[in-house]
Amino acid sequence: MTVSRLELAVDMMIRTDRMHRTLIDSRAGALGIHRTHHRILMYLSRHGTLTSQKELADHLDVTPAAVTGALKKLISDGYIERTLGRDNRYNELKITERGAALVNRTHELFSATDRSLFDGFSDAELETYTACLQKLQHNIKSQLHGATVDGGEKNEKMD
Repeated sequence: MTVSRLELAVDMMIRTDRMHRTLIDSRAGALGIHRTHHRILMYLSRHGTLTSQKELADHLDVTPAAVTGALKKLISDGYIERTLGRDNRYNELKITERGAALVNRTHELFSATDRSLFDGFSDAELETYTACLQKLQHNIKSQLHGATVDGGEKNEKMD
């Protein structure tokens, strides 16, 4: 593999990710919601209640501070509610009917967007693409979780 081909592949991956984020942000923005807020609502719609903001931050790969700010906004907008947990040490977060309705609207919108992104791809091409992304994720996880770089010291997990 030549360096220029590798550089092109990495550049295209980064630019594609940025373009996708821009597209999703514009579609979510048209509904009056930020992408991170949508991801939190999706998580809550799938998992019911949540007791740990750290768990949510880890799942979304964002900082706990970002989750705290997003939750405040989602609560004030009536998309989620906070209640006292079973053991009084934790608050539970739960999606409201208004939040569930928004999730349904965004799910339809983003599904249509995703289908349009892969217009013209065959099933075989999509399978190859997915396999390549899985390899990339595996290699990244290896780097994040203790693999050595250039024979040097163990990498620390990046936050």
